[in-house]
Amino acid sequence: MEIPPELKYITPYIQRGQELLSREPVVAYYAQYYAAKLAISRGPRTKETNEYLSHLLESLETQKKNLGDNEAVTNDLVGYAHIENFALKIFLNADNEDRAGKASKKTAKTFLAASVFLELLKTFGDIDSEVEAKIKYAKWKAADIMKALREGRQPTAGPPIDESEQQEQVPSISEFPSPPSNFTAPLPSANNQPPDVPAAPAAPAAPVVPTVTAPPPVPAAAPAPAPIPSSLPVQPPVSTMTVAEVSSQDIAHAQKFAKWAISALNFEDIATARQMLLKALDAIGYNQENDFGNK
Repeated sequence: MEIPPELKYITPYIQRGQELLSREPVVAYYAQYYAAKLAISRGPRTKETNEYLSHLLESLETQKKNLGDNEAVTNDLVGYAHIENFALKIFLNADNEDRAGKASKKTAKTFLAASVFLELLKTFGDIDSEVEAKIKYAKWKAADIMKALREGRQPTAGPPIDESEQQEQVPSISEFPSPPSNFTAPLPSANNQPPDVPAAPAAPAAPVVPTVTAPPPVPAAAPAPAPIPSSLPVQPPVSTMTVAEVSSQDIAHAQKFAKWAISALNFEDIATARQMLLKALDAIGYNQENDFGNK
């Protein structure tokens, strides 16, 4: 069903969702889910838009049934991590190509697609400043590459030398408006939809893994100590290692990073999985500041 002219602003999300229906059904679901929320929030509500939204909501119900008990749909943290990992892969593909001096029209389109996928994270609530910066950079980069190609010159690799250039340049090739930062409109006629949750906080820096050294050699057996008098109670050995108290918030952060690591492993993204596991350890105090648990 064709998108009504009044709802053209949701076109990029619908298009991306349709493109990924077979390859990435979870991302496809969230793309069209976000489009529906955006349309319900912004409107307008006319006979044509209501008919289209009804059709879209029915399609979402079908997609959700097909996904079944997929944790990326039933668990907000897993869903967020799934979308973020996918979006960052698209972003890095474009960024690596650009920084290698090989930017093309395809690179610009990839940057633009990355900005759309990153915006899907707003489904879960407000996004952090790092994600917002990536969306802005991807849109600017897409426009900058296309401008250079139109002018018959090689696009400049990497970020702008003057940051004000990014601030001032409008991405003329993008008809994709940024959705509102605080999006909470519920979807009608849909049961058990993913609720809005606060955006994930900025991740702490990953700790440096210490070098493991071999333990000192075990000394020769010493003479047996004198027997303990029966009148004295036997005290259990006291450990010299103390574990600092960990707040419930830190535990929640560690759980979040651990789940993100699992999601990264689902994509066979070993590097990201390692980083997330290190951040999980850092969140519960296993870092250089406490000598990796020895203080």
